[in-house]
Amino acid sequence: MKLIKISIAFLMILLIGGCGIKIPHSKNVAYDQNLSSNKKAKLLVKRFVEYWDARVRGDAKKSWEYELPYQKYLTDFQTYRKLLTGYEKSQIVLKRIIFQNNNKALIEREVFIGHKEKVNKKDKWYYVKDNWYHKFYQSALPPKTVEEAKFQ
Repeated sequence: MKLIKISIAFLMILLIGGCGIKIPHSKNVAYDQNLSSNKKAKLLVKRFVEYWDARVRGDAKKSWEYELPYQKYLTDFQTYRKLLTGYEKSQIVLKRIIFQNNNKALIEREVFIGHKEKVNKKDKWYYVKDNWYHKFYQSALPPKTVEEAKFQ
């Protein structure tokens, strides 16, 4: 009887633990484990890693899935794919998440291009219908301000 109770307890722990959000390993994207302290933050880190891994690998089809749904009406996929430049073979490091409200987050990241150049960049992410989506800022026009350039 005691063995049955222990077995049931062990199975419950496995089931509860197995339902958590698993952040994938990426050789292209790094993050601090402390940034994913709650379920919503962990989901954001997971989506960030998946999105930037796809961008670094040049997988426009995959990264397109992470863009805000309404943006797909503003920019078609062919245009989006043409605007995705400059991140292939880079290393991305998630440095900081700033939750601006319950449904909006600003992410500060570092981009390492080769082994010499490091650039500080930012992303905006929005929580829509139980998931986080990236706000795509790339433009064919040059940025108007230094701050705007950090989002490109």
